[in-house]
Amino acid sequence: MGSHDMAGNVWEWGRDRYAADYYATSPPTDPPAPADGLSRVIRGLACTVPVESEVSTQPVLSSAWFSSAGMPPTDRLLALAFAGLAVLTRVPFRARLLPTWDAIQFALALREYDVAKHQPHPPGYILYVGLGRAVAVVLRNRDDAFVWIAIAASAVTILALYRLAWVLYGRATAVVATGGLLASPLFWFEGLVGLPYAVEGALATIVTALVWPMLIGSQAAARWSAVALGLAGGVRQSLLLLLFPLWLGAAWRGLGRARPVVVSLAALGLTALAWLGPTLWLAGGPARYVAASRELYESTVRATTLADSRAGWLGNVRGLLQATLMGLGLFLPVSIGVLIEAWRRRRQWGPRAWLFAAWLGPPLTVYTAVHFGQYGYLLTVLPALYLLVARHLVEAAGRQRWRLGIGVTIVLLLHAAIFLGARPVDVPESGDDAPPLAAWSARLYAVLWAHTADGLREHQLVLRTYVDAIRQDFDPGDTVLVTELGNPRSYPWFRHATYYLPEFTTVHLRLDGFTPGYLISSCLDSMAAGGGPDVPLPPGTRRLVWMVDSWNPAVAQPAGLEARALAYGRWLYRLSVDERGIEYGGYRLAPQARQGCRPAPVTGRAPSGRAGDANQGGSGTS
Repeated sequence: MGSHDMAGNVWEWGRDRYAADYYATSPPTDPPAPADGLSRVIRGLACTVPVESEVSTQPVLSSAWFSSAGMPPTDRLLALAFAGLAVLTRVPFRARLLPTWDAIQFALALREYDVAKHQPHPPGYILYVGLGRAVAVVLRNRDDAFVWIAIAASAVTILALYRLAWVLYGRATAVVATGGLLASPLFWFEGLVGLPYAVEGALATIVTALVWPMLIGSQAAARWSAVALGLAGGVRQSLLLLLFPLWLGAAWRGLGRARPVVVSLAALGLTALAWLGPTLWLAGGPARYVAASRELYESTVRATTLADSRAGWLGNVRGLLQATLMGLGLFLPVSIGVLIEAWRRRRQWGPRAWLFAAWLGPPLTVYTAVHFGQYGYLLTVLPALYLLVARHLVEAAGRQRWRLGIGVTIVLLLHAAIFLGARPVDVPESGDDAPPLAAWSARLYAVLWAHTADGLREHQLVLRTYVDAIRQDFDPGDTVLVTELGNPRSYPWFRHATYYLPEFTTVHLRLDGFTPGYLISSCLDSMAAGGGPDVPLPPGTRRLVWMVDSWNPAVAQPAGLEARALAYGRWLYRLSVDERGIEYGGYRLAPQARQGCRPAPVTGRAPSGRAGDANQGGSGTS
C-alpha cells in the first residue's frame, strides 16, 4: 500500500488494494499498492475496523472475509445447520413419480439425449443432463436422479446465500435471509421435483457471490466468476443471458482496465464453447439444433413476447405475480416497500445497490417481455429478494433483535404451515353463480395449491390412478390413448402416458388456443406437431381412451362415449371405433390399413397467448 494513502484524520476509502502478504515481497521504500485484492484500503483514524459491524453502511472487506476460513465458526455452523435443515425438510416430501411434462423429458434424456425429440427440449441443458446421468449411475434409478439433485441444490443455495449475505451485511441479515428462503413455499416445492430450478437458484447465487469481489476490484474473482457463469450456462442456457449483464457491468466497473475484462471474457467464452460443441454434436448438427429451437419458439414462446400483437405477455405478468406471491408469501409487502424506496433513492446507489439492480433487472425484464413459463423461473432472483427483505428488517429492528427474531419465526412457521397444510378447494366453473371475486380467489388458490406438498402428492396419486386403471382394463393391442393440450379442465398427460404406459400408442391433440397439430408416440422422431386434420391410428385400433382429467367443455362428446369416474375427481372416457374412424375437435382419427405416421410439420403459430402456459407443464419450456 502506497505511503501516500496512509494518512488522514477521518476514515476514507483509498484507491489502493489490500493484500495480507504484500509486504513480504514489496519494495522496502514507498511500496506501490498490490495489483490485486478483494478489498480497498481505508485510511485514517484506525488501522482496523471490525468486519462484522452492523453499523457501517460500507463495512471493510478483507480477502479472508470472503473465504471459508474468514467466516467465524459460529457462522459456518449456522450455514451448515440451515443447509442440513433444507435437506431434512425436503426428503420426506420428495416426488416419487415424475410429476411434470418437463420432468419426464429430462428423465428421457438419461436414456437418449435428443434435443429434437425434446429429450430434453431446447436449448439442451447438457451439463444438467450429464450430472443427472452421473447421479443415476450412483442411485441405479433414473426417476430419482434429478429429484435428489434438486434437494442437494436447495442446500447449496442456502449455503451460498448465507455466505453472500454475511459478506455483504453480517450475521443477522444472513440468518434472516436464509431462514426466509428455506421456508419459502415456492423454493420448497422446487426442491422436491426433478426440474432444474433449484439448481438455477444455486448457480445464480454462486455467480453473484463471485461477482461481488470482482465489483470491488479482484481480478482473480473476475476469472472465477467468468468460469462459473460459463458453467451455469451449460446447466441452463438462459442463465448465461440473464446473468451476463450483471457480470459484464461488475467487470467494467470493478476492474477499471480493459485487459482483465478481455481475459475474463475469453475465459467465459471458452467455458461456454466447451459445452456448446458437444450440445450441437449430440443434437445432430447445428441445423437440426436450430430447427428444434425454432419449432419450440414458434409453438410456445412467440405468443408470449411483447412483440406479439395479441398481448400474450400479460400472461407472463400474471404468472410472475403469482410466483412472487408463492415465493415471498407474507414477506411480499416488505419486498415491495424495499424496491419502491430503492428506486426513489437510485441517485444515491452504491456498489451493493448496483449489484442487486443488475441481478434483478435483466431476469425480471425477460420474464415480463419475453416468456415466463414456470413459477420456478423466479428462483433466479428469489435469493436476491430475500436478501433485500432481510437487510431491511434487520435495519428496521435496530437493537431490538429479539422482536425481529420472534416476528420472523412466526412468519416462517406460517409459511411452513401453508406449504404443508394447504388443502384443495372446489373451483367454480364458467357459468357458476359464484361472485367474480370469490371465483377468481378460488382459481388463484387452486393454482397455488398445486405447488404445495399436498398438491404434489395428489398429482402423483392421480397419475398412479390413471396408469393402474388403463393397464388393468385395456389391451394395448387394440387401444389408443388420447391426451390433449388446450383442454382447460385437464393436465396434458402425453409425456406421462408415453413414459409410464409405453406399451400403448398415444395420440396428443392440440386444441383451441394452440397451433393445430398432433403427436403420435410411435412416430416421435421430433416434437414438431404433425399437420392435420387426418390423424392415422395403428391398424387394429378398436377403441380410444381419453386420458384427461375432465371432458373439454368446448368440444362436443361423440356419440357412444362412455365415461368412467376415477378417484380424486378424475375421469376416463372410452369410445369404440371402426375403420371409418371418428370426427373430434377438428380432427379425423381413423385406423390405417398399415402402420404409417405421415408427418407434416406445423409451420403456423399459435392464435392466442395461451401457447406459453407451461405452468401446467404442457409446453415444455422449463
